[in-house]
Amino acid sequence: MSASLLSRMMVRTGLYVAVATLGLLAMAQARAEEIMLAQTTLVIGADASVATITVPSAGSLTVELSNLPWPQSLESLSFMLSSSNQVISAWSTDSTNVESYNVTPGTYFAHLTGTAGGPLDLGLYSLTVGFQPAGVVPLPASGALMLSGLLAAAALGWTLRRSRSAPTAPAGDRLVADGVS
Repeated sequence: MSASLLSRMMVRTGLYVAVATLGLLAMAQARAEEIMLAQTTLVIGADASVATITVPSAGSLTVELSNLPWPQSLESLSFMLSSSNQVISAWSTDSTNVESYNVTPGTYFAHLTGTAGGPLDLGLYSLTVGFQPAGVVPLPASGALMLSGLLAAAALGWTLRRSRSAPTAPAGDRLVADGVS
C-alpha cells in the first residue's frame, strides 16, 4: 500500500470519527441527576440526624443508603423521608437500599438513625440523594460511548473495505510509479 493511499485512508477515517463525534455532541444533551445530598457518617454508639432537601421542581428523588462494613456493619440503620406535613416513606436496611420517589417542589427531610455494635461500637453509613427533573430522560454515559465506538468502527471498516477493493498495480509497477526503479 503506498504512503499516499495510507495517508488518504487515515485522513478519511479521522473525518469519519470527527463526524461521528460531532453527531453525538449535537444530540440533545441528557441531563444527569443532580446530587442534592451526599454524606458518609461515622456512628459511635447511636446516632440520629436530619438533613433538609429543597426540591426546585417536580421530578424524581432517588435515595441510596448504604450500611458500610467498617469496621463492621451497623446493627440497625433506618431512613425516613418526610415533608412538613406527612411521612412519605420509612424503611431500614442491612446493606444497601435504593428507593425513588416522585416529588413536587418543596422542602423535604431525610431522617437517619443508626446504631453501632461490636467491640468497638463503631459503624459507618453513606447516604446519597439525587434529583432528576420531570420530563428528562437520562441517557447513560455508557450508551453514548458505545454508540461513538460503533460509529468509529463502522467508518474504519468501510474505509478498509474500500481500500482493499481498489485495484492495485503489481509490485514492480508501483516502484516505478513512486520514482524508484
